Amino acid sequence: MNESLKHRKPGFFTIDVEDYYHIIGVSGTPPISQWDSIPSRVEYGLHKLLDLLELHNVKATLFFLGYIAKRFPHLVTEAQAMGHEIASHGMYHLEVRLQTSEQFYQDARDSRLLLEDLSGVEVRGWRSAGFSMSQRTPWFFEKLLAAGYSYDSSVVPSRLGHHRLFVADSAPSRIGTGTGRIYEFPISVVNFMGIQVSMFGGCYLRFFPQKAIVTMADKTLKQRPLMIYIHPRELDQEHPRIKMNLVRRYKSYINLSTVPTKLETLLGLTNFLTLGEYYDQQKQS
Repeated sequence: MNESLKHRKPGFFTIDVEDYYHIIGVSGTPPISQWDSIPSRVEYGLHKLLDLLELHNVKATLFFLGYIAKRFPHLVTEAQAMGHEIASHGMYHLEVRLQTSEQFYQDARDSRLLLEDLSGVEVRGWRSAGFSMSQRTPWFFEKLLAAGYSYDSSVVPSRLGHHRLFVADSAPSRIGTGTGRIYEFPISVVNFMGIQVSMFGGCYLRFFPQKAIVTMADKTLKQRPLMIYIHPRELDQEHPRIKMNLVRRYKSYINLSTVPTKLETLLGLTNFLTLGEYYDQQKQS
């Protein structure tokens, strides 16, 4: 461990391994039936991320979309060979709130089994497409447990719907269900001018200036672990753009050129663990 950083909480670097056209909630997203015919860019962006992590000697948790793993199985084995953790992002990037409990269970189970077949190791982690649980999905955690998962990383503490579903803690913690307990790794949020936002992933990472992001990351790391989440397309400035309204277009493509430098800086702020490593530590404590 880096001695100068040992008094800080750890960081988690997570990648949602999906392609540039896997954007939910916009009319320009192609249907699943067309995916096989669309030229892919996921390899380019993911390799840039893996190179960045190797440079900083950081191991990440990769939430693979089952479709991507099936189409490009070598990406799973390459990431695993580099020491990264393999986790699931579902088969087809479906919003949880639009599925029945049985549909969700089958999707979660199928993607786990596929990734385990490809990697040869147990897949314990899950992240939902678009963090899309809601009050319509009170069965969410119980079905994840039934599908064979030990931990989840889908909770955004600043979302009112997540608070209404359960008490959304800002730090990693266990959540009790009627059938057992599951460990939750929430998305990091900070209080910025009275508003709870996640500066360490998605459009907010790209929107906010680096100085503000570093200041808030420093503050977070004094209290709890820092969750970073990123997509391969965010390291690929040349990927094709999906048709969407102006607001979503702004949120999806703003400041892509700033992402590498911001990630470089965040990777130097603390020591990093995979979610599985941290989960194992907590089981023993």
